[in-house]
Amino acid sequence: MQYQSIDPYTGKLIRDFPLDTFPDLTRSRTAFDLWRLLRVDERGTQLKNLARVLEKNKEEYARIITLEMGKPYKESLYEIAKVLTAFEYYTAGAADMLRQEPVKTAASKSYISFEPLGIIFSVMPWNFPFWQVFRFAVPALMAGNVTILKHAPSVSMCAEAIEKAFAEAGIMDGVFTKYYLTNEDAAALIAHPDVQGVSFTGSDGTGSIIAAQAGRHIKKSVIELGGNDAFIILEDADIDMAVAGAVKSRSINSGQSCNAAKRFIAVGSAYDAFAKKLVEQVMALKVGNPMEEAIQIGPLARLDLADKVRKQVSDTVTQGAKAHYHEAIKTDNTHFVPPVVLEDVRPGMRAFEEEVFGPVWSLVRANSVEEAMNLANQSQYGLGASIWTKDTEAAEKLAPEFQSGNVFINDIVKSDSKLPFGGVKRSGYGRELSEFGLREFVNIKTVFIK
Repeated sequence: MQYQSIDPYTGKLIRDFPLDTFPDLTRSRTAFDLWRLLRVDERGTQLKNLARVLEKNKEEYARIITLEMGKPYKESLYEIAKVLTAFEYYTAGAADMLRQEPVKTAASKSYISFEPLGIIFSVMPWNFPFWQVFRFAVPALMAGNVTILKHAPSVSMCAEAIEKAFAEAGIMDGVFTKYYLTNEDAAALIAHPDVQGVSFTGSDGTGSIIAAQAGRHIKKSVIELGGNDAFIILEDADIDMAVAGAVKSRSINSGQSCNAAKRFIAVGSAYDAFAKKLVEQVMALKVGNPMEEAIQIGPLARLDLADKVRKQVSDTVTQGAKAHYHEAIKTDNTHFVPPVVLEDVRPGMRAFEEEVFGPVWSLVRANSVEEAMNLANQSQYGLGASIWTKDTEAAEKLAPEFQSGNVFINDIVKSDSKLPFGGVKRSGYGRELSEFGLREFVNIKTVFIK
């Protein structure tokens, strides 16, 4: 395993990073013994200092994000802005979420308390290298835990910048540490008795390995994996609004988002109208240097990822789908994958069955609402789904039928600090964000006094 930063736009190596030795758990244990004793508002004060550092240095962080993984710079700036919403939400609300809850029982007094677990290990992905780290870390730290980060090897400069931000903010030493670890050391860390839980975001293949390791050692885990989200367009939908949502959802992060819509299921007469306008707008997307303001689609984060998407598209075309290719860079030896709309995608084709992590819109026909729902649920994943219609009451009645952790009506699926985020089936288990995310890594303790 190599920890190195490669600029996806140029393909050139930026830096190599040497592997670290096994984490110093004495440092983390000492920090936990002190951090957990602080009042919630005292922990919040320190994290507010960290938020101010992130706000002050946002342009620098955004540049590093774009340099390492290729998303448009304006989206990197937005990512930092989104990180700050997690600080705002939890520093304001964590005390209420962690307050003892009295329960009337046969006891003279009984209540539920929420207490930190200890050292929580996080393994985070490259696609949202700041947001993914902080949406886990902020609630975990507010709850009184401390954390160790193993970031994706391709965003090591982001990991370094995050650790430096903690130091600049004056956060107690050892509350947050990052290490460049081998997979073997990561497994040993999960097994270590001082580590009380693990949070993972990434592919379902790696997620199943980490979940198995955590389960073997009876460790709490939250696993947030991929998605193949359905985007259903009913016949009465506002087509212009649906197309705008489809373009936005799939083009964010150059298509590299687990909760992006990927299968666009149009019912009856909605198909032709939706397909025509979608192709027009996707073909108009601006592709190129992600540091330029006008660019909407940058390179994919790694060459192997780009190669996989190209193969998924070509195989789906071979299986009978029709492709509309953007005129952008088409060479097979770059990180760029031109946006493409695949028409008449059906079950059994790669673009229907697999998560395609790139700017690819897969259009699926359905003859009825019932068929559309069946197609939506015909997936090994269950992260999110959206439905587009003028009849929101009817859509709300359909919401319980989706086998997914998120259902959005007339909007794209997105994470929000105020709402729980996570999936079912091979999209993982557990929840991040909201009070549910904060309480994933606490000891929910019953106290009974008679």
